Amino acid sequence: MKDVERIADDLYLVKHPFADGFVGVTVVLGKHKIGLVDTGFEGTPVNYIFPFLRELGRRPEEINFVVNTHRDGDHVGGNRAIKKKTKAKIAIHEFDAEIVETVDFKLKDEDVVELGEREFKVIHTPGHTPGSICLYDQKNYTLVTGDSVCGERSELIRMDKKIYISSLKKLLNLKIKVLIMAHPFRPLGKSILVGEKPREMIYASLTCARAGIV
Repeated sequence: MKDVERIADDLYLVKHPFADGFVGVTVVLGKHKIGLVDTGFEGTPVNYIFPFLRELGRRPEEINFVVNTHRDGDHVGGNRAIKKKTKAKIAIHEFDAEIVETVDFKLKDEDVVELGEREFKVIHTPGHTPGSICLYDQKNYTLVTGDSVCGERSELIRMDKKIYISSLKKLLNLKIKVLIMAHPFRPLGKSILVGEKPREMIYASLTCARAGIV
């Protein structure tokens, strides 16, 4: 599919185009189960995720667990479609949980979740929303950030900027080989960053956030 980017043999970003960009859903393929990070808009599962899985010879019913990075509609909008088609459980950070009716589990900082065959550590990174999180695969040094690293989009910092900056500094303590964002945020304009680019993006986000702070 043209709206899919391969990251690894078991890791893909499925993109739902909108406006001048897209929202990405991270798909983690296990041998007998499939995990998702976010579900996109209401129509994302039916129009993008399910067709992609079928193209791989997999069944949507294999989706068993979903983690929402935060409560926004372009990240949780597809939850109901996932619930209707599968028996998947859905999790989100406890601070965003009351807004999302489809949630089965509330997450906290440093919880560990299993998606596919990978384990991810929950990193609470408030700033965009109170319950924004990142997921860190410590074995493969892969970080999925949702909207927690938003580059030049300073309007997405909805809380005190100092809270957002503190979250970014927390991420700089991690060894990151692959960073996956939900949108192609500028200044780099890509969702999947490797090598030195993840740290470059986090620093660019810090610089933007600090502008105007005394």
